[in-house]
Amino acid sequence: MAGRIKGITIELGADTTSLEGALSDVNKKSKQLQSELKDVEKLLKFDPNNVELLAQRQQLLTESVENTRKKLDQLKQAEAQVQQQFERGDIKEEQYRAFQREVQDTERTLQRFQDSLDGLQREQGKVGEGTRRLSTFFEATGTSVEDFSNVLGQRLVRAIQNGTATSRDLDNAIQRIGREALGANVDIERLSSTLRSVDSGNSIQQVRRELQRLEDQAEESVNALEELDYGIENVAGALVAGGGISGAIEKALETTNLDTKLDISFDISEESKKAVTDAIRTVEAYGVDSESALEGVRRQWALNKDATDQANDSVVKMAATIAGVNTQVDFNELVQEGNEIAATLGISNEEAMGFVKTLLDIGFPPEQLDIIAEYGDQMIQAGFEAEEVQAIMAAG
Repeated sequence: MAGRIKGITIELGADTTSLEGALSDVNKKSKQLQSELKDVEKLLKFDPNNVELLAQRQQLLTESVENTRKKLDQLKQAEAQVQQQFERGDIKEEQYRAFQREVQDTERTLQRFQDSLDGLQREQGKVGEGTRRLSTFFEATGTSVEDFSNVLGQRLVRAIQNGTATSRDLDNAIQRIGREALGANVDIERLSSTLRSVDSGNSIQQVRRELQRLEDQAEESVNALEELDYGIENVAGALVAGGGISGAIEKALETTNLDTKLDISFDISEESKKAVTDAIRTVEAYGVDSESALEGVRRQWALNKDATDQANDSVVKMAATIAGVNTQVDFNELVQEGNEIAATLGISNEEAMGFVKTLLDIGFPPEQLDIIAEYGDQMIQAGFEAEEVQAIMAAG
C-alpha cells in the first residue's frame, strides 16, 4: 500500500522527490490492471472455457508481472537510501519498518501474478499436448472425434471441435477413446506415451504398429480363458462375431461363474472378494444388468485401491440407487464421474455421490453430469471452496 512509504523522500538523479510520487505511475497502472483482472476472473467463474476471456486474463497477468517487477526494481533501488536515512535518524523506525513491509508485499504480489501466469501457460501446454495426442490417434486409426461421440458425449465432442476443451477434458477423451477402440484393459499410460512419440520423431506407421501391439495385449486375457478350458476355437469365433478381443472376453465371461469373473477382471485380495461379490449382487438388485454391475464395481475398486471395502461398497450402492431412479444415468459412467468430482472438489466419493443425487433431485440434466467435474475444477482454480462450488451449481 502506498501509505506505507508516505513521508519518505529519495534522490532521483539531480532531483529529490517523494518515494510515493516516484511510484505513482506504477501504482496507478497496478490499480487499473487489478480492476480489469478482477472483472475478467469474475466472468470466468461462470464461463471458464471462454476463449476471449482466457486470452484477456493471460494478457493482464503478463502486464501485471511486468508492472509489479518494475515497482519492485524501483523499491530495491531506493532501499539503500532508505537504510541510510534510518541510520541517520531522518526517518522514524516505523517508517523504516513500513518500507520493508512494502518491499515484502510487492515481492509476494509479483510471485502471485507469476504463479498464476505460469499455471495458465502450463495448462495451455497441456492442452496443446492433449490436442496433438488426439490428432495423432485419429490420423493413425483413420477416425475422427465424431466416431466416438457415443462414449464422449456431445458436450465433450463440441468442446474438442471448437477448441475449448481443457487438458482434463482431453485426458478424459483419450482414456475413453482408447478403451473403446483398443479394449477396456488397454494400458492408458503406454497409449499416451505412444501418441506422444510422434513429437520425438516416430512416424504414423510406427504409431499404428504400437497401437496394434496395445490391442494385442489382450491376449493375456485369452490365456487366462484357456486355463478355464474355454477353447481357443471358441475365442477365435468370438473374435469374428463379437468385434475383437474385448468381445471375445465378454463372450467367454458370459459362460463363467461370478467367482471366475472376479479372478479374471479384478485385482483384489481374497479378503475383498466377498465384499465385491456382495456389492455386485446388490447393484444387480437395483436393476443394473450383470455386465454393467461387474464393470462398475470393478471400476470403483480399481480407482480407490486404498479405500476400505466398506467405503467402496457404500459408493456403488449409492450409484446403483441413483441409476435405478434416473434411467438416463449410466451406472458405469456415474461411478467414473463420481470419482472425478471427488478428486476435483477434494471430497470423499460418498460426498460426491450425494452431491450428484442432490443435483439430479432438483432437476440437473442427467446427460450433463460430465460437466460437473470440469466446471468444478475451473471454479476451484478460480478460488472457490468446494462448498461454494456445490452451492453455485445447485442454485444454477
